[in-house]
Amino acid sequence: MTRTVALLGSTRLTRVVLPYLLERRGVRVVSVDPGDEHEADPWFAPVRGLCADNGVSIGRRAADLTLDLDPTARPIQGEGPMLRLLPPVGARSSDINRALLDGGAWEVTFGNDRGSWGRKGVEVEDEDDAEALLDRATLRAVEALDAGWEPMLAGDAPTPLDRPLVGGRFRVAETFLTWARDARSVTARVRACAGPWGGARTHVGDNAVWLLDARVVADETPEGFEPGAIVRVDGGVEVATGRGVVRIERLRPGWRPARGAGGYLREIGLSEGYVLV
Repeated sequence: MTRTVALLGSTRLTRVVLPYLLERRGVRVVSVDPGDEHEADPWFAPVRGLCADNGVSIGRRAADLTLDLDPTARPIQGEGPMLRLLPPVGARSSDINRALLDGGAWEVTFGNDRGSWGRKGVEVEDEDDAEALLDRATLRAVEALDAGWEPMLAGDAPTPLDRPLVGGRFRVAETFLTWARDARSVTARVRACAGPWGGARTHVGDNAVWLLDARVVADETPEGFEPGAIVRVDGGVEVATGRGVVRIERLRPGWRPARGAGGYLREIGLSEGYVLV
């Protein structure tokens, strides 16, 4: 028996789940509904091409199953199958960017609002930025889908979750840096914001600058440097925090292309002692 499936949502998952289901026997994908706010996302272009090549409609169509790939985008979630992140207990949102800030054991679950048919852990590496973590979470999501697909079709009851699903998303306001925090917190914030959010935001005078990477280079702040003060400028830039020093190699001034941090700051006449806010 062939089951028809409609996909709901345009996320990184859509790029991977669509070809997975197209190749799975007994499944016919009939539509992908990206939602108005997602259709312009850069990762939807290959999805559109796959749909055109395989006779899949763009938009909402009736199907035996509707698989929700972006349930947190909707204030009211259906009872059908969905792929969701399961954050640690106490996490403020289920956005994967939060994993770089809060740590803990994250999982991705294929299930419904009552439990899961498949679950996979999402490892958080020390050098991860949001791009790397999102890519890993996407792969784990497909593994969870693969593990739970047949039990779902067989009518098996989902396994109850040991912690509640959490809604919410990473917000633009969370990209603003607070230099008074310690160096490791600042570094985590930059890595969490790099990629989908375009970097962590600070200011040079009245101009916004988006920082694209960060690493800790000292655990103590040098004497005489307040949080946000430039400690050193070479190919990159080293900046004092509330405790410790971080090094930034790349940044994006305003909405212009990314470039080397040190070269940009020297070009606009900044040097040791200038304070970023």
